[in-house]
Amino acid sequence: MKLKKLLSGLLIAVMCMSLAACGSESETTEEPASEVSEESTEGETVIHLMMSNSQEIGVSAAVEAFNEEYAGRIRCEADYISFNDVFETLEVLMSNQSTEYDIFAADGPNVSAYVNRGYLQPLNEWITDEEIAMFTDSMITEGTVDGQFYGAPMGDSSLVMYYNTKLLEEAGLEIDFDAVTPDNRLTWEELVAYAKQALAVLDPDGNNGIYGIEFQQVGRVYQMNVLANSLGGAQISEDGLSVDGIINTDPWYEALEFYQTNVEDGIFTRGIGATDTSNYFQSGKILFYLGTTALPATFEKNGFADYGYTYVPCFEGHENDIRTSCGSWTIGMNVYSEKQEAAAEFIKYLTIYDGADVYINASGMVPALSRQFTDELKADKPFMEMAEYEALNTSLVRAITPAYNEYNTAMDAMWDNVRNGADIKESVDNCIAELTTAFKEYE
Repeated sequence: MKLKKLLSGLLIAVMCMSLAACGSESETTEEPASEVSEESTEGETVIHLMMSNSQEIGVSAAVEAFNEEYAGRIRCEADYISFNDVFETLEVLMSNQSTEYDIFAADGPNVSAYVNRGYLQPLNEWITDEEIAMFTDSMITEGTVDGQFYGAPMGDSSLVMYYNTKLLEEAGLEIDFDAVTPDNRLTWEELVAYAKQALAVLDPDGNNGIYGIEFQQVGRVYQMNVLANSLGGAQISEDGLSVDGIINTDPWYEALEFYQTNVEDGIFTRGIGATDTSNYFQSGKILFYLGTTALPATFEKNGFADYGYTYVPCFEGHENDIRTSCGSWTIGMNVYSEKQEAAAEFIKYLTIYDGADVYINASGMVPALSRQFTDELKADKPFMEMAEYEALNTSLVRAITPAYNEYNTAMDAMWDNVRNGADIKESVDNCIAELTTAFKEYE
């Protein structure tokens, strides 16, 4: 496939449509036949996959294994698009009803939006209820819209709390992490107290740039919302079209107040973006760091070994409300694909059967299938035991809404505004007003 030429053609077509709205339809919508790969070769059906390059290691291994097993019957050809471009690329293709890709990556929280736009084909014709039940509950929720299963999850993600062992030693803090269990977690209140003790030793004047606590994805709802969720707050209304009566409630106000107060006290960071927090933690500038289970691979690559990990904290009095973030990429079927049977074979291979194991082993992602949390996996990667518990007991998917992009943008802005000292109620009210307007488009 000549992806770059194809996309250039489509983008030029879109630009031409916007610049010459009076032009005829035939001038802008037809794709050059020379850019389309042959449908089959001597009886072998060729299917085309568009995937985020963030998943290339695991998916490419599964594609190779699939092509070997299905040689002579089905062959999958994959294009890996940069994370920054994959969403826009998908919109350009699907808004033109392109059949170039039979299957494509659908980030979990966007499944509902893609269904609303008519991009995805339900998979229930090919994936049975028994097969769907093999996934963890949270991943079933993420891939299901109005009772139909659209997004088959390739893997999952989970949240744990890392701590810098060197900083703890230098601060003279002794915390019995061995005593921490799912039923006996550290509390956020204890964590703040520990952070203050440590900073009093490590950075009493605040000149060393050391912080007590931070989220890997600071300012992003994927992780920030767990503060409100762990106080009993919901993500969004049940119909996915309102945050009024959700984020202007006590759990959310309490969470935002907790966060803002501790930013102002120098416990959480200010002015550091999500893409930089990992570097700060590895360079000894953050004591407690909440991040995904993908981080140990990064730590190993960078030669960073001064860390341990434990369960995500809870709030005092809300031990049973603990929630953790989850979710990852799903794979969906193009509703316009003319090779849906073959596409379904690949989706099942990649997400349920042999390919799912190839993907998890190569990618290091948290399994989306309950059966994949094997003793061997947990022995090789002990943090997977924590991930398994959270996936089965505390994980909460991101907001299920056809307006997820709008939700994500407005909620991220609210967290950032509160981080930067804005009035909490005003920030909440502004977020509600913005989303109330945005949601009207989907009512």
